[in-house]
Amino acid sequence: MTVEATPTLSTQDELLWRRFSAVLATVPAALDERLRHTTGLNHFQFTILSTLAAQPDRTLQLARVAQAADSSLSRLSHTMSKLESDGLVERRTCDHDRRANWAVLTDKGARVVDDAAAAYEDLKREVLIERVPAHLRAGLTELFTSLLPTAVAQQCAAVDSDLTA
Repeated sequence: MTVEATPTLSTQDELLWRRFSAVLATVPAALDERLRHTTGLNHFQFTILSTLAAQPDRTLQLARVAQAADSSLSRLSHTMSKLESDGLVERRTCDHDRRANWAVLTDKGARVVDDAAAAYEDLKREVLIERVPAHLRAGLTELFTSLLPTAVAQQCAAVDSDLTA
């Protein structure tokens, strides 16, 4: 039995991988640091609050919050406990399905999102939007979507329906 050697990446492909790895290693940490400075929350926590703030009644089933934040229910549950202890969210049992729970943004949580809205918009512009020429943005969005696992891309499409309808 012979074992075939795995072909090495071309120089350009290796460079692409290194830049991708650098983005993964630095951008999330920068987002967390900047958001903590502005809101006291990390990016994941702020994403949860923002997701709830975007709902007409500031309420969403926990499973849908997990989808929107691309999170497991376990990670979401742990983070929800922290946000609850800070008075930013509440969990409520679903009336028609006792197995389901709702995440509800409190008035205090809504104030955090409102107070940070302008700073978060500035952060998105600084970290990504202003660095990508306008004529490349649609293509880059398509590329990012193609990198996602199919299930996550479908979840994104559902969550983003407010922007694409």
